Amino acid sequence: MEESNENKEIRRPRYAEAYYKKNTYYKRISIIKKILSHIILIIVGVYSIFPIYYVILTSLSSVNSIAETSLSDLFPKFFSLSNYYLILFKYPFLTWLGNTLIFCTASTAIGIAFAIIAGIGMSRFNIPGKKAILYMMLILTMFPFVVMVIPLYFMFATLHLVDTYQGLILAYTGGALVYSSWLIMNYVNSLPRDYEDAQDLDGLTQSQALFRILVPMSRPVIIFATLVAFMGPYTDYALAGQFITTPSMYTLAIGLYYTSTGTVVMNYNVYAAFSVLMGLPLFILFFVFQKYLVTGFSLATYK
Repeated sequence: MEESNENKEIRRPRYAEAYYKKNTYYKRISIIKKILSHIILIIVGVYSIFPIYYVILTSLSSVNSIAETSLSDLFPKFFSLSNYYLILFKYPFLTWLGNTLIFCTASTAIGIAFAIIAGIGMSRFNIPGKKAILYMMLILTMFPFVVMVIPLYFMFATLHLVDTYQGLILAYTGGALVYSSWLIMNYVNSLPRDYEDAQDLDGLTQSQALFRILVPMSRPVIIFATLVAFMGPYTDYALAGQFITTPSMYTLAIGLYYTSTGTVVMNYNVYAAFSVLMGLPLFILFFVFQKYLVTGFSLATYK
């Protein structure tokens, strides 16, 4: 027993030394991984932020085109607000902004209202031809909206709705309706039916239960669909550029095109300033509803 105890006493330091070396090795690997991950995150962050920095910087400078820029322009000593003054006071920017908000708000409100009804209805009711409708919606979401510009133009021209508020609002409403209905339907499918089965306890009808229970529970995906439906018309040029020809009805996207083109070269500083002003409302929306966007992106999956 004494010899075995002595052997144990001799072996313990060896085991302790091996454990210490192994633990030190893993600590070094962990530190190296953290350093590398931070370096990669810094590179990705700079790569992501640089375009925004460059656009804001260009909007505050007098550079007229990309060809005139140099490395020293990335760290200028003087700034100017002349580009913003030109856009706000020399061009009808506020009129274009008002038109854009009219088109976006009206089409989003109408589209989301019908999308809620369609999404909940397809999720909870056995509608005749339901499978065919779902396949059609899925196919429509695969096509870019630009493909629909020419057919929509001819159809709305026949109805004398080109160059009118009603025509462009209806066109945008159709684009918001399909994708939003699909999102809401997928989300409602994931909700258990137990909530609606408890409607008898509260004396609610089936329609009351659907809109008093399912709609509040579907608020994250509804807000996400609303933001997506609003952002599409807000940044659209292809459809608005074809439907709208009257200058007083121009949207921000059309105004951005006409104010940024010069006689010889593109007025890039004006273009950058216009882009900053145009992006502010979207930035505010994304900042206010960022938690719903994160939730919505996780829910926006096809099932």
